[in-house]
Amino acid sequence: MTNSIQSATDSTRLAGTNQLEILMFNLENSDDDQTELFGINVFKVRELVEAPELTQTPNRKEFLAGYASIRGKAIPVIDMPKYCGIKSDCAPKILAITEFNRSTQAFLMHDVAGIERLDWNDIQAPPDVFSAEHGNILTAMTILKDGRMLLIVDVEKVLVDVLGSTIAELDDDLEEHGLDGRLVFFADDSNVARVQVAKILDHVGVPHQCAKNGQDALIALQHLADVADEDGVSLDTRIQAIVTDVEMPLMDGYVLTRNIKADSRFNGIPVMMHSSLSAAENIRLGMKVGADGYMPKLRPTEFIAELVKLIQEAKDKHASKAA
Repeated sequence: MTNSIQSATDSTRLAGTNQLEILMFNLENSDDDQTELFGINVFKVRELVEAPELTQTPNRKEFLAGYASIRGKAIPVIDMPKYCGIKSDCAPKILAITEFNRSTQAFLMHDVAGIERLDWNDIQAPPDVFSAEHGNILTAMTILKDGRMLLIVDVEKVLVDVLGSTIAELDDDLEEHGLDGRLVFFADDSNVARVQVAKILDHVGVPHQCAKNGQDALIALQHLADVADEDGVSLDTRIQAIVTDVEMPLMDGYVLTRNIKADSRFNGIPVMMHSSLSAAENIRLGMKVGADGYMPKLRPTEFIAELVKLIQEAKDKHASKAA
């Protein structure tokens, strides 16, 4: 079995529509004879293949099943049933090869249940209690039309837990960054990503505020704009940049960016998209909806450098208009 997932052009036609397509996969639990339905964004899946024989390494990490040789390249394989705490008598049959944050890895799963197109506004963050029951590995959930519950995996957390931190040690050189004391607002549905961004901004001494999804981000940003209006000041005197993930429940980063750019109160405040979707087509679509920059996750030095560049460009643009 070899199944190439649709092209980037096909997948990203949904950008700006607040829709996404999810690759659904089954994990079978032998303890209660039930099958749980999980999903990840299809755009992150490069291809599906039958699970090959894996190469084992000494002292491998707990949830690392081994390495698969795919076209001559050794790819780490994550055992999703084991990671999700699901005991099963049957061996996983499918390998989903994925690209996240400029790295390639694969996920073992029992079976593929298809691809479902969903509206982000129908996707909710899981309740804290429910998320805790699943080891906090979920970033969102939804009920499908046929009544099944679909659990969307926080892949960034999986990668950190299994393969190690996705964030390099923070360099003291970041202290010479050129950012000022104004707020940086960021939105991301992944708790791992929010912690990482906050750590970077704390390291460079920049105040920040965050939201867990695009809808909450837009509400919070509009409130900040309203307060600035009441105080009789320009919003860009209080916010120096906005950073947004692409994939978020209720409202994705493309729609959030488009809403920000349609509101003149945010003029002069650059928007940087920050996503594990790092293909050229994603970047192009980010620019199409008005983003000022696009940064693949997560390199602290590059993250700060891009922010500084975008903020300086915004200042230069404002100065040229005033001249």
